[in-house]
Amino acid sequence: MNGVDSRPRTMSEHPGASARLPATPITAQDINGGPDPERRVPFVITAPGVYTLVEDVDWVARDANARAITIASDDVTLDLCGRTLRQIDPPAPVVAPDPGARPCRGEVVSGNVGVFAEGRTRLVIRNGSVLGIQGVGIAARACSQLDLLDLSVRRCGGDGVFDTGFLCRNGGIFVMGARDAAGGVAFAEGVRMINCVCSENTSRLDFVVTLGALVLFCDDVQVKGCVFNRTANTSAQPSGVQFNVVGADFVICRNVLVEDCEAHDNTSGGEPAGFFAWGENYKFLRCRANRNFTLTGNRACGFNISTTSNLEMIECEADGNYNANPAASADAVKDFSALGFRIGRAVYRGLLEGCRALGNHGASANAPAGGFALHATRHVVLRRCVAVGNRNASGTAEDDGLAAGFIASTPLADPQGGLVGGEGNAFIDCIADGNTVHRAPLFVQPPAPPVDAGPSRGDPRKGAGFLLERQSDARIIGCQSANNDGKGIWLRACARALVEGNTLSRNTLYGIQDEDPAGLSAFTGNRAHLNGSRHRHNYVGLPPGTPVRKWTLGSPPLDGPPDGIANLSIRLP
Repeated sequence: MNGVDSRPRTMSEHPGASARLPATPITAQDINGGPDPERRVPFVITAPGVYTLVEDVDWVARDANARAITIASDDVTLDLCGRTLRQIDPPAPVVAPDPGARPCRGEVVSGNVGVFAEGRTRLVIRNGSVLGIQGVGIAARACSQLDLLDLSVRRCGGDGVFDTGFLCRNGGIFVMGARDAAGGVAFAEGVRMINCVCSENTSRLDFVVTLGALVLFCDDVQVKGCVFNRTANTSAQPSGVQFNVVGADFVICRNVLVEDCEAHDNTSGGEPAGFFAWGENYKFLRCRANRNFTLTGNRACGFNISTTSNLEMIECEADGNYNANPAASADAVKDFSALGFRIGRAVYRGLLEGCRALGNHGASANAPAGGFALHATRHVVLRRCVAVGNRNASGTAEDDGLAAGFIASTPLADPQGGLVGGEGNAFIDCIADGNTVHRAPLFVQPPAPPVDAGPSRGDPRKGAGFLLERQSDARIIGCQSANNDGKGIWLRACARALVEGNTLSRNTLYGIQDEDPAGLSAFTGNRAHLNGSRHRHNYVGLPPGTPVRKWTLGSPPLDGPPDGIANLSIRLP
């Protein structure tokens, strides 16, 4: 798949690995407790070697916390040989007598696992399917040098949970480090997940995070050619964090490469995302997160990158993510309702290059919808990124139902004093086109998302191609902003911004507006034409003395050579 080398590491790549041994077959009888039905024993691998599944298995768990296969040795290759490990007739889950007293919230306190390993090194799990596990399909805790290759993990989760120490979670593939007795993180190192599919992992449990894949407390991670689709949890109850459904969830990790992966059609009664990342040194290369949505929750997005330093996203796309809830973001957090790329909060140093956000949309009057949003970020650069047709169907002058292609939002208050973020962010050679606060029903095959039902009109004073709020030292250079319902570039309470060499065309309200500036900003070499209802509102609120050359279509050329500093205003007669 995708030309990715999914071969297991060689012995030289696994220092100390034992010599290859003859394969040991695993049968359905082995996994279901052995030959004696009166004395069922768990199936545990206790010696190094290669183990092969020789037939499809319908596994009947002996209790609500049983594991089908446990790896309790280093240097093990478990080859499923293209076969399926399936759980049938899952036991009734164990329920806590007092759920509110538990740090890991929720009633259910049990869960099965298809393949489980803890505290092991140099493991390979490959080539087959794990299906319908009530809990987690594959779970590896505190394992290093782990290869997960050519696996399909589907329809896991259900009424089972796995206590990861911070939250109760369920779903497809879980790879985790551990915490020591003092609460410090012991990272699991050297994780490869290649050509895996985590799909249709679903649950209905309250206070539980349902995931296609979880990578928690890991270092030196490669995830390539993987699919994390159609994860779902119907519960709207909060999980302890904002998002209770994620296709692929990377939490407190470092040195992570995610390449040629997709996370589509993940949905929640609460808050879904395609990819979530938190940590240090992340690179997303050619990844896609499309059509992640909620009908009833507060937020939905393709990519959600939070509390991360050193982020790189190259040629990624997030299209058609949506929130159909008119009351979205009615809680205390009103940062967004629907986005393609949500970068923040507290992301420091990042580059997004060649990324695309098309048709992301919401219907909430409480918070913005858009293509890209920087929330409390510092020194994040977007270059050659495109935001087209992102919209919010509820924007009015009295509410916060904004719509914009690119957003850099208000910095956060630091508990230690001062502010977090809102400094040194840049947009270079980017395009914002057709972002709108209006809604016209799309011509699509049914079932069309409810967010597209019926036309509505918003207030263009709440729309923009680029919206920067309370930013300092921001740069918008060489960008194009056209056909947006509202303003081409909208600065609100910003200081020391540089807006240079941009083209603003046919935006319905203004070309550039500098509203309530917190300090002087520089506007040089911009070209604005045919903005506003009379095509005469190209520049509004610019600092006194900002040079503007005006030219009317059909009139003689302007006298004198063009001035690189002056802004050009073109209008109809």
